[in-house]
Amino acid sequence: MSPTAIHEPVDVRETTIQSLKAQVQDEGRLAIPPWVKPPLTKEELPWAELEEIDLQLLDSTDPAVRERLIAAAKKALTVDGFLFVTGTGVSNESLERNLAIAQYAINGISYEDKLPFAAKLEEGSYAGYKLRGIWKRDGGVPDNIEHYNLESSSFENPSQNHPEKLLPLIPEIRSFAEHTYFYVVYRILKLVSLALELPEDYLWELHDHNGTLGHACQRFMGYFPRNQQDEKATEGIWSKGHTDYNSISLLYSQPISALQILTPQNEWRWVKHVEGAVVVNTADALEFLTGGVFKATRHRVIRPPSDQADIIRYILIHFARVKRDLELNPIWESPLVKEKGKNAFQDRIENGGKAPTQDEWLRERIRRTGHELYDNNKKTAQGRVEEEVLGRKVEYYV
Repeated sequence: MSPTAIHEPVDVRETTIQSLKAQVQDEGRLAIPPWVKPPLTKEELPWAELEEIDLQLLDSTDPAVRERLIAAAKKALTVDGFLFVTGTGVSNESLERNLAIAQYAINGISYEDKLPFAAKLEEGSYAGYKLRGIWKRDGGVPDNIEHYNLESSSFENPSQNHPEKLLPLIPEIRSFAEHTYFYVVYRILKLVSLALELPEDYLWELHDHNGTLGHACQRFMGYFPRNQQDEKATEGIWSKGHTDYNSISLLYSQPISALQILTPQNEWRWVKHVEGAVVVNTADALEFLTGGVFKATRHRVIRPPSDQADIIRYILIHFARVKRDLELNPIWESPLVKEKGKNAFQDRIENGGKAPTQDEWLRERIRRTGHELYDNNKKTAQGRVEEEVLGRKVEYYV
């Protein structure tokens, strides 16, 4: 899919939406167990108050509508780094089908069939399966997370890159992933560029447009319930507080509550399910590129409320990444960054080095994932532990 086509969002949208509809209507597709939509929690939880933005309003010819949209995005990205977006062009049928694919990829493929496609985490790559239980949590408890990750290279020579049982599903996965990247991500980056007072395609041009997904990653993921003993040992935390390593992350909203964000008031708040929405959060690369004006969102995953705690939480995540060789220096062309931004790697530069590239940062963070220095004896009063990564202090929340 060429970048030229992306600059005509109406055509791209119609093409990809028709492709997604075809997934649902095609009676010849592989029959797999359906994803059964779980009920919402009945518990009253301290919910985060997040902006909700309709991406379709980007097409408005009314300048006032666009200005309100940009102002809302700027506020959300400055304060929380989290927002809901609607108007993604993804139907409920397509979303549920892809959640069924996530369920099948995680629970329908045997361990023996997954093993040859295990991700090479030690090399800084998530491509393939991150198998459950390979990381140890507090008290030596194995992690309860498994995910299957697809990048552009995953769609080249499919028979060599996927378990045989998944091969019939690759065209559907590809269609969904392409739509997410070339339509949803494109439009979100357009909005973020405008919020930075830059030309609307500025950030998109910093992302790779080659291959199926450029440099992005599509993830199918499952969180598995744990017994009471393990929950007690880990204090009910399934994924400790962290930031993502890319530019922006997209999570298709689903009913099981488990995601929390850290507010500027240092309080953990639950992210509520919004039907048909995508939860968007800023990540490390965007924080560096904006000189800290838009901060990477600190978030974690904890045990769901008691009325959802025994259900496997399947999710669809998309990680957009800037070009591999792009050095993560601030975009001084942005008036906002020029006024308020700082280079996160200034000390490294002053000592004769350079800011790391997206690929260097990504690989180093992936290599350390699961081995972070979550030492409770070293945490601050705010519940944080710091570790230096490529000349930059990284905070983990324990």
